[in-house]
Amino acid sequence: MDIKIKPYPIICIILPFMFVSCGGESGLEQRASKADPALEKTVSEAETEWKRVPFKKIDDWVEAKKLRKNVTISGPKKSAGSRFYRRNGPSIGVDFRNQLNDENIKNYLLSGAGLSIGDFDNNGLPDLFLVSQDGPNKLFRQTAPWKFEDVTEEAGIKDKESWGSGAAFADINNDGHLDLYVCNKGNSDEIYMNQGNGTFNGGFVGGAKNPYRAPTMVAFADYDRDGDLDFYRTATRLLQISEMFKGKVLTKKDNSGITRAHPTQADQFEMIDGLPRELGTYDRLFRNEGSGKDGMPKLMDVTRVSGINIAREHGLAAVWWDYNDDGWPDLYVSNDFHTPDHLYRNNGDSTFTEITEESLAYTSWNSMGSDFADINNDGRFDYLSTDMSATTHFKQKTMMGSMTDTAWFLDNLEPRQYMRNVMHVNTGTGKFIDVAFHAGIESTDWTWAAIFGDMDNDGLEDVFFTNGIERNVQDSDRAIRVHQASASGASAKELRKIFLDSPRFKEKNLAFRNRGNFRFEKLGDDWGLNEETVSHGAILSDLDRDGDLDVVVNNMNDPVGIYMNLGDDSLQTNLSESGSMLISLRGKTSNHFGIGSRLTLKLSNGESMSRILTSSRGYMSGAEPVIHFGWPSSVQPKALNIKWPNGHDQTLESLLSGWHYRVTESGTGNIESLDKVSNSENRLFSQIDEALGINFTHTENFYDDFTSQPLLPNRLSRFGPALAIGDVDSDGDKDVFIGGARDRQSALFIQNEEGQFGRVSFPALKADQIYEDVDALWFDFDNDGDQDLYVVSGGASQEAGHEHYQDRLYINNGSGQLTRASKEILPDLKFSGSRVAAHDFDDDGDLDLFVGSRFVPGNYPTGPESVLLINEGGQFTKAQCSASSSGMVTDVKWSDIDGDNRADLILATEWGPVRVYQNKRDGFHEITDSLGLNDFTGWWNCIAVGDVDQDGDNDIIAGNFGTNTKYSASEEKPATIFASDFGGSGKMQLVEAQYKEGKLLPIRGRSCSTTAMPHLIDRVPTYSAFASKTIREIYTPKAINEAKRFEANTLSTMLFRNDGQGKFTAEPLPLLSQMAPVMDIVLTDANGDGRNDVIIAQNFNAAQRETGRMNAGLGVILISKNNGQFDELWPDDSGFISRADPRRLVATDLDEDGSLELLMGQNNGDFQLFRSK
Repeated sequence: MDIKIKPYPIICIILPFMFVSCGGESGLEQRASKADPALEKTVSEAETEWKRVPFKKIDDWVEAKKLRKNVTISGPKKSAGSRFYRRNGPSIGVDFRNQLNDENIKNYLLSGAGLSIGDFDNNGLPDLFLVSQDGPNKLFRQTAPWKFEDVTEEAGIKDKESWGSGAAFADINNDGHLDLYVCNKGNSDEIYMNQGNGTFNGGFVGGAKNPYRAPTMVAFADYDRDGDLDFYRTATRLLQISEMFKGKVLTKKDNSGITRAHPTQADQFEMIDGLPRELGTYDRLFRNEGSGKDGMPKLMDVTRVSGINIAREHGLAAVWWDYNDDGWPDLYVSNDFHTPDHLYRNNGDSTFTEITEESLAYTSWNSMGSDFADINNDGRFDYLSTDMSATTHFKQKTMMGSMTDTAWFLDNLEPRQYMRNVMHVNTGTGKFIDVAFHAGIESTDWTWAAIFGDMDNDGLEDVFFTNGIERNVQDSDRAIRVHQASASGASAKELRKIFLDSPRFKEKNLAFRNRGNFRFEKLGDDWGLNEETVSHGAILSDLDRDGDLDVVVNNMNDPVGIYMNLGDDSLQTNLSESGSMLISLRGKTSNHFGIGSRLTLKLSNGESMSRILTSSRGYMSGAEPVIHFGWPSSVQPKALNIKWPNGHDQTLESLLSGWHYRVTESGTGNIESLDKVSNSENRLFSQIDEALGINFTHTENFYDDFTSQPLLPNRLSRFGPALAIGDVDSDGDKDVFIGGARDRQSALFIQNEEGQFGRVSFPALKADQIYEDVDALWFDFDNDGDQDLYVVSGGASQEAGHEHYQDRLYINNGSGQLTRASKEILPDLKFSGSRVAAHDFDDDGDLDLFVGSRFVPGNYPTGPESVLLINEGGQFTKAQCSASSSGMVTDVKWSDIDGDNRADLILATEWGPVRVYQNKRDGFHEITDSLGLNDFTGWWNCIAVGDVDQDGDNDIIAGNFGTNTKYSASEEKPATIFASDFGGSGKMQLVEAQYKEGKLLPIRGRSCSTTAMPHLIDRVPTYSAFASKTIREIYTPKAINEAKRFEANTLSTMLFRNDGQGKFTAEPLPLLSQMAPVMDIVLTDANGDGRNDVIIAQNFNAAQRETGRMNAGLGVILISKNNGQFDELWPDDSGFISRADPRRLVATDLDEDGSLELLMGQNNGDFQLFRSK
């Protein structure tokens, strides 16, 4: 069959002062060799000469070259809709594989090798440099589209013996020719200087061979902006502990009794979680000092003086990117194993400041590849790092191992490290939001490279991942076999045979199409990028200069993968259905190829796309210095803005699709300020550091919740602090109560006439610090005109019914003095509570209370009876109430839902719906189902009630866990948990389950499951046995049928919109609201327009360690519009920016100055205060 791809139309480009006529087809025909009979190709030659086109000023000009067109492919179609076609390497002149022999298959060589793409001979077509480990590196020159020749030897590339790793083309000496840098493990690196005649001069640099040294990647940038390229080089190590010290590891206890590496070996390993872990080697930052007499570059090691962390780490990738848009290249370093990643901010004075902890909530654990892109076209550059989280249930469960082996690591590092990909979205505040779970790219298998690029020319940057490893070193069953053999006295040779006999761990490379709104769609199979290989370095590049991105992948022990982009999915049209252009730069005072320039293409619809020109990307690989833009057919390019590294600013107009432009830096262009203009003055809120004297830190008592129920999804002892605003001293201003954790004193702050606060102490509060305060309420209990204080006791550290769960009432004597009420006034309420709300539901003139129960300690997920307390002349009594049996109540509100002028009772529940109880004269009647709310079961944490759409009735906003955690839920595939005494221990045991691959499968792994329930060991004796079974097969159908089953079918934070006719409709809140668990919500007029806006406190750090912190959020403000919808303010606009672990949020004009304050109490952290402007 013939698949015809429409050519570009013959176009003319009209530019200021000049008309350029574009010629027709030249008719050059290219055919594949006999080695590739399935692929015959007719190619019309692109314009081969650059044509100079002036712009606006006499010295402000570009050159243009038309891209290829009129492609016809004959032969069988690989698969319906495939976008990419794998070229047969030898048939196009590329005969290469990265060979690693069996004797060298060891941990630090399994990391593979990379490649670099660049036009080293300046013939207009990119060439390939491919790195090998046990074979020679090779340089392939592209002489015509898809026609390469091996020029390694004639070009002067000498090394055939080193274990190569990373490589990059870069113009080191600014002569207009791409030079070449090659990283080698166990040997010196190589620098080859391009002589401009197709040959290189150079070779090994940096001294003799070193068996410990293992550089991995070189990343070039002009970090000091002096006009030449400097570079950062990452390094790991070559030898394992078993290969050092004759296998004998020495340790020594320090003065604190902690076991550490013996001083004689401390430079090679450290102890992590009681186990020896190899240290890596040092990364290096080199400054370019020009060229020596021999033509080789003079490079100065400035690592230490620049502020770069000097540590023996396992660096695998480094990427330069200007994350804060101040014109200075910043640096992200990806480190493997237990060593942390680093984000370095360029200070603009040749020094760097590490800002990892303040900017990122967490990082990948085994960070390998990395790349950056503006994934949502907001002008800010986002960042992706890769790990090895598996895509299938079987691989996940066989690679988990024991979490107890890494307990200290998971619980103590700052920022935390988790074994999954992380996609950090830039908020413009210096802080990032990880959206990987929401995007669907958190797990992409054993991933090395991640490369962004617009592979379908739709204007959004897609992402390509390389996967696989020569041997699966994470196979938990194999690790057990090795341990057992070692304990039985097996020799090193026998142990190695176990390792080598395991199969190659080939995996599919993955491609994800960017669908917008932080959603990515897996399309590797559909696009033809689905071969099972062991792949490492990869680069996207327009190899054939036809306007779309092709893919090159360096595979281990397999031929190199070269994939030609065929254009539109239907294969019936090419770029007539979308547009694209290529941009090359030529610096004058900036470095020659303009590395570090920021390019922004504005489109006819007002949207823009931004790119930064970089030389090194992904994993051990170098990119050619060419920018690619694509866009859909519905829009046209309007203007291209270039910000050069030296500060020059150029804008070009009248650019057209289908052209490759080469822009030379203007010597007279504007020099823009390189200082980032802060938006802080325009933000709606700002944080008050001193908090008006409300200085309080909530400190947890760190009870281990998992002793009673080892498989709890989350800790249940961390729901404080309580936070309540009232006028305790009756002086007309507002005071603040903040509750303490168990064995920590609560705090009461009294406001003075100047609006400042001072902490006061009452004996009653001090005496009650044995309680865990989780909620509080100021209300006039006894109708004497002053405010009394009710405090809810919660937590999980005591058995159910313990005295420490008793709630407390503190009576105000009228002068601001609080004393605890007697037992006669407040009945026995010894349950772990959640929230309290007051309302005179019986219309007798005093305030009654509803107190929600959270859970039964030791018996999660069951909840005790919540309580309706009737105020009868200064004494509370329990009342019968249908709402008492509502399950695990997380929040309580009184509000008129049905418009009858009586406040109804609204409850948020976990593993249930938002429940509504209609307040009638004869009692409370649940109307949850009739309102349509029963259809939405979730893990509802909080609710806010009010009229958000200005239609005269009250709507409900309910905070849930969101769409950006490891959990997912739908009506067809609800999140599920089973509760029963599965092992006959007499205790409630839990089994979390998820629907995946068409089955109900366990969420937790074999190690923790069999530890909690030892009777399972015989049923699932291996990790693979566990991974192969469903829930019913592991626990038996009988046990599952008899267990209590709880489900949640939605995890989205919702607006339940009241139609005024007795029904609610559910609408997920906007994107940022879903990025982390919502712990509290307030409705208030944030911007003074008279409408109820929504303010959301996010994040939850109390999950079990396999889940990790869910703290990607920074807080959200949604501004109500007059049509009932919301404008979502980004953190840079809202100013409500907090990575806290919040539990309570209050909005009030605290000091009566006309400005709204937001008060936030966070668990195990500082109280925070924000003020509107």
